[in-house]
Amino acid sequence: MKLIILFLLTISHLEAQTKLNTKKEVDILFERNEFSLNKIFDGNTPYIFKLVNNTDYTYIIDPYGFKSDNFVMTIEGNIITPVRIVLNGFYKRFDSQECVDDLIILGPKEKKYVSLSIVNLNGVYDLDKHKKYIIKLHSHHNKYTASLLGCQDYIESLISSKKYKVFDDSIDTTVSLVP
Repeated sequence: MKLIILFLLTISHLEAQTKLNTKKEVDILFERNEFSLNKIFDGNTPYIFKLVNNTDYTYIIDPYGFKSDNFVMTIEGNIITPVRIVLNGFYKRFDSQECVDDLIILGPKEKKYVSLSIVNLNGVYDLDKHKKYIIKLHSHHNKYTASLLGCQDYIESLISSKKYKVFDDSIDTTVSLVP
């Protein structure tokens, strides 16, 4: 009986995972079925993603280094226009210690649960709570986007040791969105 329950829990856990990125070296997994518009905008409880390194390399990932162009759509594929545009600010890292504190270092075959800034929306939406929506996630992360907020020298020093690679991948998927 315990074996059956364990098996069912494992299967239900696997079904809830959505792979967000396109390449196979590192997986970015979302372990839920939907995003909530309220949680996206509340700012207090960010979404957590599971990173899985499937290689023997160590990857550098900037959690704020995802350049995004996301939008909300109806289930039929119609893009929803925000009722108000929101301008997002960015911060700059000024020293190596901030880089050490912020950047994610994902070792070979390692798994980590982390917050990533990939579910950004540039507007406020007035959505009907009785209708179904999706969020179209479209972003990319590479050496350029990982160093936009600073850390160029720190990242270069890690890469020059030939033990590190900057995560280079895209996210291009849709996930259900609860108004």
